[in-house]
Amino acid sequence: MRLLERFYRWLSRSLANQLLFTYLLVITIALSTVGIWALFLIKTESITDLRNALEVEAMNLGLEIDNDLALDSPDSRKRIKAAADRHAEKVGVAITVVDDEGHIIADSGVKAQAEGENISNQPEIGDALAGIAAMYTRSSNKTHSEWLFVAYPIRAAGQTAGVIRLGLPLNQLNQRLNKDFVTFLEFILGTGFITVLISLLLAKRVTKPISEMSAMSKEIARSGDISEFVPVRRQDEIGELGLSFNQMIGRLREQERLRQEFIANASHELKTPTMAIGSVVEALQAGAATDPELRDHFLGSLEKLVDRQSRLIQDLLDITRLDGGLEKDWHETISLRQVIHSAVEEIKVQAEKKQIELNQSTDCNGLSVSGNASQLQRALVNLLTNAVNYTPAKGKVEVCVEELDANLVEVRISDNGVGIEPSDLPHIFDRFYRGDKARTRVGGGTGLGLALTREIIARHHGVVEVDSEVGKGSTFKVRLPLHSESESSGAG
Repeated sequence: MRLLERFYRWLSRSLANQLLFTYLLVITIALSTVGIWALFLIKTESITDLRNALEVEAMNLGLEIDNDLALDSPDSRKRIKAAADRHAEKVGVAITVVDDEGHIIADSGVKAQAEGENISNQPEIGDALAGIAAMYTRSSNKTHSEWLFVAYPIRAAGQTAGVIRLGLPLNQLNQRLNKDFVTFLEFILGTGFITVLISLLLAKRVTKPISEMSAMSKEIARSGDISEFVPVRRQDEIGELGLSFNQMIGRLREQERLRQEFIANASHELKTPTMAIGSVVEALQAGAATDPELRDHFLGSLEKLVDRQSRLIQDLLDITRLDGGLEKDWHETISLRQVIHSAVEEIKVQAEKKQIELNQSTDCNGLSVSGNASQLQRALVNLLTNAVNYTPAKGKVEVCVEELDANLVEVRISDNGVGIEPSDLPHIFDRFYRGDKARTRVGGGTGLGLALTREIIARHHGVVEVDSEVGKGSTFKVRLPLHSESESSGAG
């Protein structure tokens, strides 16, 4: 039991051990099967060859003694005995000649049976007396060894006149088979030894990249160091695994870079209003609080700073929840008309303060999407707020909806504001990205609105894009898959 436990621990220790054991097991089974089959085939073929040779010798002897069998005289019996002994000595077999009733006429064996003894009850003799050439293998009670007997009928005048039986001990054959078995065993052991060496090399070659990846994974888990890649020296599945592992490390590096950048930006964004709040408080403490005009000015500034700080913290919490997948309910059936109407109503007061014309030309009755209604409304509010913030007073913001096909709808939010520089367009959905000075956060933005919008739209299996021209305005396009009945049944 302990030996089995040790073997199991050794086998479970590494993939190389498992591969080595598998190779050895397969080779051993294959070689053993081939060896057993070969020995069986050799024995079968050897016995067949012996039978054929003995039958030929019996036929030759039969041709020599058939006339003497018919005479059945003392002289003929002597000639039969002499012929049997001569052929037995030449071939190296025991020869027994019996008459048509099964009585022994001549026996050349070392322990010869008595002349006249009836052995018709022996199976090979019985079959031959019936006219059938027979072969049997059995143990001899006299010699205590296994013998091969071939009995051949002697025909005369259309009848069986007697039987010639040739017997051969199988000791020599068995010895040859044993020798062949030893040879096969040596071959199996030699092949097994070579297989062990080859298996070790193959197992090492196969498992080395995996071991390297395993070691690097442990190092990453221990120290968090993702500065190195695993070497990829192969182009097979193991090589593809190595490439995928390196791609994973690359993504981890990128995520770590983004995380550090996010933390740095968040710290900066939190620090700026915090310092401003401290400056306002110091001013009020220094005496501005006694001047009604200054006090009102500083309190108004303080209110804006606190409001921006609150919105920044809320945006940070929300984007963290999205990154962590903490928002669970993303399978609601959302009326597109209702969510657009609610978003427009939410931004209407801000637009009226700037005397911005806010138009909603939507024909989306009956259109619905799957997702989270409050999150989708927030994404649209972010885009509308962005449009209002960067559109001058008495400008125009328009919301349009177009059903592109049976499975896709597009929501467009257009403005005639300051537009976006071409160099900034690829980055405006990045977190805390600071673009053209014309689009600085004069409206108190947190720098996370568009990043949040992209994350929310992506969770709805959609995309958000922007077309813009400096001085003429921007158009944000949100494409969403329409809700289908199959999604309703699947969610239920």
